[in-house]
Amino acid sequence: MATRTRGLHLILLAAAMCCWIGCDSKTTEVPGGTPVKPTEVDEDQANATEVLINAPLPHTIKRVEERTPKADDWFEQMQSSGVEFGYSDGNKAGFYTVLETVGGGVAMIDFDADGDLDLFFPGGGTMEGPPIKVSGKPAALFRNDGDWKFTNVSELLGEPNESLYTHGVTVADYNGDGFPDIFVTGFGGCQLYRNEQGERFTECSADAGLLCDRWGTAAAWIDYNQDGHPDLYVANYCDWQPSSERICTQRLSNGTEIREPCGPSFMYGQRDYLWKNNGDGTFEEVAEAAGITGKKRGLGVLIVDFDQDGWPDIYVANDVDENDLYYGGPDDKFLSHGVLSGVALSTTGHPQGSMGVDIGDLNGDGGIELFCANFVAEDNSLFSQVDKRLFVNVAEQYGVPRASRRWVGFGAAMRDFDGDGWQDLMVANGHVFYAAEGNPYHQPPQVFQNVNGNTFKDVSKQAGPYFSGTHAGRGCAAGDLDNDGLLDLVVVHQNDPVVLLRNKLPNRRWLRVQLQGTKSNRDAISARITVTQGESFIRRWVTSGSGYLSQMDTRIILPILSDEKLEVVVDWPHGTTEVFSDLTESSTNVLIEGKGKQVENIKP
Repeated sequence: MATRTRGLHLILLAAAMCCWIGCDSKTTEVPGGTPVKPTEVDEDQANATEVLINAPLPHTIKRVEERTPKADDWFEQMQSSGVEFGYSDGNKAGFYTVLETVGGGVAMIDFDADGDLDLFFPGGGTMEGPPIKVSGKPAALFRNDGDWKFTNVSELLGEPNESLYTHGVTVADYNGDGFPDIFVTGFGGCQLYRNEQGERFTECSADAGLLCDRWGTAAAWIDYNQDGHPDLYVANYCDWQPSSERICTQRLSNGTEIREPCGPSFMYGQRDYLWKNNGDGTFEEVAEAAGITGKKRGLGVLIVDFDQDGWPDIYVANDVDENDLYYGGPDDKFLSHGVLSGVALSTTGHPQGSMGVDIGDLNGDGGIELFCANFVAEDNSLFSQVDKRLFVNVAEQYGVPRASRRWVGFGAAMRDFDGDGWQDLMVANGHVFYAAEGNPYHQPPQVFQNVNGNTFKDVSKQAGPYFSGTHAGRGCAAGDLDNDGLLDLVVVHQNDPVVLLRNKLPNRRWLRVQLQGTKSNRDAISARITVTQGESFIRRWVTSGSGYLSQMDTRIILPILSDEKLEVVVDWPHGTTEVFSDLTESSTNVLIEGKGKQVENIKP
């Protein structure tokens, strides 16, 4: 992509922010950025809107077709896997609402404990009217039968909730019975699916006390008080309510005023939830008591122990608000430290439209790099940890701004796709506006190869036919769906079928570890893994919430880079450090807390 001049960049940025934040002839905003509710549309204004040109709806928009496959492609699209499903956003009703912009995710979950990753998809919903009535579409569950064959077993979920328009999903064994459970967010409530020994699910959100009366988007599990019971963090969006009278427009360069989906800036943000797991199957909402009091527009959540003090932390990616980084501690309270840690704002000190998030150790120094996908013209962010609670933005060094400026980033996966020990990056792109000038609704996804920890190389052209076409990408997840030691991808789109992408790169030597907590939460969320093999050094983390509205494979694939003895050091969430050796190549090694050799943690 040619280098853009600063002037053009500013024009693009102004246009993008005007579109999303407020070029709306029917709304107002007070100085200082404090949002106010849109003014009511009177009869004369309503009649005047009839002369507006509606932006073409996505199903009528032409997109770039995919090229033919090549022998050296990174990924192959699995056309006959049996996973026939598409997320519905309801835009065909033509109401141009903010609800239809958010999208949905995917969960990789071994619900029947057979060693194969199954797939769960929130269904989204529909709209009809006027007046606008929002309804939910059923979720879908596909059992992995091996050899890239999946069976639809959605009946195991029970009767669908037709009032819940769903978005996000997160997975953990909240009751410690050895079978992973599913939590789903959305507009109109939430759902907790308790796994009944891998045979069926029981929806039990009401019995569990999870009464969600805000618009939930991303969610993640976190054992914030280290009692072994995973608690639940839910990011909430804005206070939107259905209204067919709310008209949002942008003015094109030729002077035409065109109707587009409304953005969130003229609606108040909402406080997030923190649900404490009481250990008896019920939850208690404790966000305010824990110091989480801000009212923002959350879209992404990631849980990990950033400062490695033994207490899990929370990163929240907010839309048109500064992002949050909450540090946990022994008093069950969180310290809001996003601005001081350098991960809340752009390089120019402005809030951004942030969506998907993931972490990794890109440069091999043992610290965390934090990736955040942002809105068009804002540049995706890449923060590198230089101290336990301090980050600097290294996006320019890795070539991120040049690659991301034209696109709206949603799903993100910072994973080692080629198995060389360096974590790569995949981003699913797609606009929220249907007729933005110079920035199409359907956009190309991207894959970046990590070059020895120094920079990213854009390998999208050789990643496969899927990456040559354009899509309305939203949630994505990375995981080993065929257990061959290579990370595959699942991508969710707006109103199009989901895509399963098999990693077909040459296989290297590898092993996989799956952590199982005993004193710590069973899923070992926020654990840290350090691998030593001769002089080599690799670090990984068990996270919750990575990606966008999705759940990735929590098993960790480790490359075997030499014939030297390989040992895995695990810093468990509960505070102990253990070494595991005698690991088996080309298979999954289950590392159980308390079964390794306990040592003193000597690494920062």
